[in-house]
Amino acid sequence: MAEYQLKPGKIGKKVVAGYKKVEEKFTDAFLKEDENSPTGYTLKTGKTAETVTGAYKKVENGVVGAYKKVENGVVGTYKKIENAFVDAFLEEKKQD
Repeated sequence: MAEYQLKPGKIGKKVVAGYKKVEEKFTDAFLKEDENSPTGYTLKTGKTAETVTGAYKKVENGVVGAYKKVENGVVGTYKKIENAFVDAFLEEKKQD
């Protein structure tokens, strides 16, 4: 049986051409060829990589910081509930 693919048409061709331009600009800006990489490319080092890595780190730190705040709030609330339960229903066992 023959294999088929969708005909791109005029709009499809424009979309593919636009995507190719974006892909080429991205590749030129952030990647360099690397025969040892499975994809054939690695991230460029230097000023561009530092900028990208710095931006990523800021986002990562923001996400991790927000998570830590939520985690600390939940743990703090749990501790308050636990302490209230202990105070209301438990007492220390006396040594005989």
